[in-house]
Amino acid sequence: MNLGAVVLAAGQGKRLKTACAKVLHLAHGRPLLAWVLDAVAAVGAQRTVVVVGHLRHQVEAFLAGQGVIPVLQDPPLGTGDAVRAALPALAGCTWVLVVPGDAPLLTATTLNRLSALAQQEEAACALLTACLAHPGGYGRVVRRHGEVVRIVEAKDASPEELALAEVNAGVYVFQRAALQEVLPRLGRHNVQEEYYLTDVVGLLAEGGCRVVAYPLEDPEEMLGVNTRAELAVVAKKLNARTLRRWQEEGVTILDPESTWIEVGVHIGADTVLEPGVHLRGNSELGEGCWIGAHSVLDDVRLPPRTRIPPLTYLKGGSPCAAS
Repeated sequence: MNLGAVVLAAGQGKRLKTACAKVLHLAHGRPLLAWVLDAVAAVGAQRTVVVVGHLRHQVEAFLAGQGVIPVLQDPPLGTGDAVRAALPALAGCTWVLVVPGDAPLLTATTLNRLSALAQQEEAACALLTACLAHPGGYGRVVRRHGEVVRIVEAKDASPEELALAEVNAGVYVFQRAALQEVLPRLGRHNVQEEYYLTDVVGLLAEGGCRVVAYPLEDPEEMLGVNTRAELAVVAKKLNARTLRRWQEEGVTILDPESTWIEVGVHIGADTVLEPGVHLRGNSELGEGCWIGAHSVLDDVRLPPRTRIPPLTYLKGGSPCAAS
C-alpha cells in the first residue's frame, strides 16, 4: 500500500493536570507517542505526520531526528480539523492511516489487518471497532442492514444510540481522495462545537462510498490515556506483554504481578527473577542469572550466571554486588 499516516498528538490532556505534553507521559519507560510511532513504522507508512498543538515545542523536540513531519493545529478545532491540517503533507499517498497519539497498546498486527481490509474491500474507509459491555463515553457505531452508516459521539447520542454496544476505536484507514473530498464539508453542529473526524464516516456512507469495520480481537488495544489512573492501566498492560515475551524466551518469572521489565531490557535464557524485581533502562542480563527478590537493576550489564542478593539496587556504572 502507498500509505501515509497521521498521528493525532495535539491534545491538551487537561485531566492529567500536568506541565508535560500529554503524549510524552511515560508508560512502561517510554513516552506514549513512542509506542504509537513504533506501531505505525512497522506498518510501513511511506510518510508520517504528527499533528501538534498544546506544548508543541516539547513534542517537536521529542520528534527531532525521527523522520516524521510535525504539523501545527492552531487553534484546536477537533480531530477533523487536525486531519485537514495534516493532509497536504501526505500528497502522493493513496491511503491515509489515522491513529491517536495516546494509545500505546495498538499493535502493528492490528494496523496491518485494518490496512489490508481497506484495500481488499476497496473501501473509502475502514475503521477499528470493539463491542463493549459498558461502552461509556466512546462514540457509537451505527449500522443499517449490517453496514456502517455513521458514528455518533456519546455526548451527542440519543438514548437509543447510547444503548449500542459497538464503539469506535478512533483508528481509521481512508482512501486519501475520498477523505480530501469530504473534509471541507464537515460542520461544527455538535455539543463541543468541533470538527469531528467521525462525521467523515457518515458523509462517505451518505455518498454511497463503502465503509467497513474491523472488530478488535482484544478491545484493550484501543485504550487511550486521559488520566493518571489510565496511564497506570496501560503501563501495567505493556509490562504484562513484555513479561510474556521473556517467559517465552526461557526466563523464569516467579511472580509476574510484582515484576517490572522495561522494553529496552535484554535477558538471557534460564535467568530467574524472584518476586518484586524491577529491570529498567537498557539492562542486559546474561544467561542463567538469578536476581533476588525486590532488587532494582537500572542500565546494568551482568555476565552469565551472576547472582544478585535480595534488596539490591544497581545503577549502570556502579559496582556489581554479585556473588
